[in-house]
Amino acid sequence: MPDDTPGKTATRPAAAGAAFLPALGEWPARDAQSAALEAALLDSARVLQALRERPVAVGDELRDMLGRCDALLARAGEAARAQRAYVAWDCLQQIERERVLAMSEEERRAEMSLALAESRALPSGWRQEAAEALAASARGHAPTVPVLQGLLRNIHAVHQERRHRVALVRQQLPALAAMLIAAVVFFGLWGLLGGFDWLARDDVDVTVGMLLVSGVLMGYFGGLVSFAFNWLRADLSARSPDLRTHRWLSLARPLIGAAVAVPIVLLVEAGLLNLGQLSPALVLVLCFLGGFTERWFVARIDRVASGSADRG
Repeated sequence: MPDDTPGKTATRPAAAGAAFLPALGEWPARDAQSAALEAALLDSARVLQALRERPVAVGDELRDMLGRCDALLARAGEAARAQRAYVAWDCLQQIERERVLAMSEEERRAEMSLALAESRALPSGWRQEAAEALAASARGHAPTVPVLQGLLRNIHAVHQERRHRVALVRQQLPALAAMLIAAVVFFGLWGLLGGFDWLARDDVDVTVGMLLVSGVLMGYFGGLVSFAFNWLRADLSARSPDLRTHRWLSLARPLIGAAVAVPIVLLVEAGLLNLGQLSPALVLVLCFLGGFTERWFVARIDRVASGSADRG
């Protein structure tokens, strides 16, 4: 029987790490993100295997740490195969923080230098201030385990926020493409059926109902175009609200533009919006531009969500 008495050196078997390495050979997905995740899983398994093979003083703390890392590595592999990249990366980041317990002072000092260099690229704000405060507490000597783990946790949270943002953007793409295709097809058919013929004719009596329906359509299209522009310029480093909230917000943004068109048409027709003599075509242009006001609404939602997250 192996002697696990604390204080004696031993070489732990590499069964878990060695068994995990070839298990990643058959993945159904081979896009860039899955390849990066697979490489990270292999690297994490290699590091844990190296820790087991290192002659160290075997103690309960190290044994417990390796046990937690084994469980996290297995969970990361399951999540990766199920294409739940967010969970898989979170497990790998927890392993990275756990293995700080097995680092020597020189290793912690080197890891601290790398983490500090990376933390300088963080968005300005409280996270960067926290990184500087942690660095100041370890200045001149090797960082303690809690200090280094805190710095890594700060960096990992930023990475996870960015991955969440990328997932949101990728999730919105099918809905955006479907709405754009549907809008273009509808406007094309509506034009072929004569729905916009009255714009080029002077002998047609334009009613408020005709102008209102066309204005709502143009406002919807303006909101959809604004949504597309915002998607192309998505800030992947920004904070993002809840996934379900963003899903419904994506569908609501063009409808906000359509809703804004209603008061524009009514105010112009009632004479309360004094912009001179406006033709029906110019009113529709105003409705289209009014669709871009959905950005203000989305900005307010993001501000409320960010404030709630900061307080939480």
